[in-house]
Amino acid sequence: MAQLKAYHRPASVSEALQLLARPGARILAGGTALVPQMTGADTDMIDLQSIGLDGVALAGDRLTLGAMVRLQTLVDSPDVPALLRELAHREGPNTFRYQGTLGGVIAQADPESELLAALLVFEAEVEIQSAAETRRLPLAEVLANVPAALSAGLITAVSLATGGAAASERVVRTPADKPIVAAVARRDGQGQLRLALCGVAAVPVLTDPTPDQLKARLNPPGDFRGSTEYRRQMAAILSRRVLAAVQAEA
Repeated sequence: MAQLKAYHRPASVSEALQLLARPGARILAGGTALVPQMTGADTDMIDLQSIGLDGVALAGDRLTLGAMVRLQTLVDSPDVPALLRELAHREGPNTFRYQGTLGGVIAQADPESELLAALLVFEAEVEIQSAAETRRLPLAEVLANVPAALSAGLITAVSLATGGAAASERVVRTPADKPIVAAVARRDGQGQLRLALCGVAAVPVLTDPTPDQLKARLNPPGDFRGSTEYRRQMAAILSRRVLAAVQAEA
C-alpha cells in the first residue's frame, strides 16, 4: 500500500508549481489513473481541485477548457462539438467520467483514446505553465513526448476549434470496449481535412488523410485483439469511411 508522505491542496497554480518542484511530488487531478498506479513508496501528493482550472469558455470559433474540466462536463456542455461530447462519453462509465479530467486524459496519452484522436482533428492546443513560462503547444507535439512536454510544468488549459464537419468510426469486440482501431476525421470551414487514428501507435496520431497510402505508412503493434496487418487494414477502411462522411457534408 502506498504511503503518503504529505498531502497538499494548493489554492493557486503558482502554489501548485512550487510544490511540484519537490522531489517525488505527484499531481492528483481526478485520481482515476494515479491512484491505481501508486506504489509502496512515499508520495508527496498535490491535489489540484482548488486551483480553479475547471472553466469552459467559448470565444468566436475557439473553445477553451480548463485542465480540471471533468469528462462528464464535456459530455454535458452545449459549447463542446457534438462528436467530442460523444467520444468523451466513451472514455469510461459515469463513475469514471465524473472524476476523470481533460488534463488527466492528455497526461495519460492512452493509445486507444478516441477523445484524444478527436482533439487532434479539432486542432487542440495545450497550455502548459511552469515557474519560468507559459507555453502553448499543439496536442500532437505533446503526445509525441508527454514526459518532456510536462517536465516541471502543469497542464492548465486546452483550446480547440469548434466548427466544421466531423465523423468517427471504430472496430471493437463489444460496444463497451476500448476500440481496437478507430479513425476520426474533420473538414474545417476552408475545406481542409484532418485525420487521426488510435490503436495504431503508442499514442493517437494525426496522419495524412490519404487512405490509399495508410497501409504503407503504418506499422501498428499487434496483440491478442488484432494483428499488425489487421490493424493496418482496418485503419485504411475506417479512414475511407470517415473522410467520405465529412466530405458528404460539404
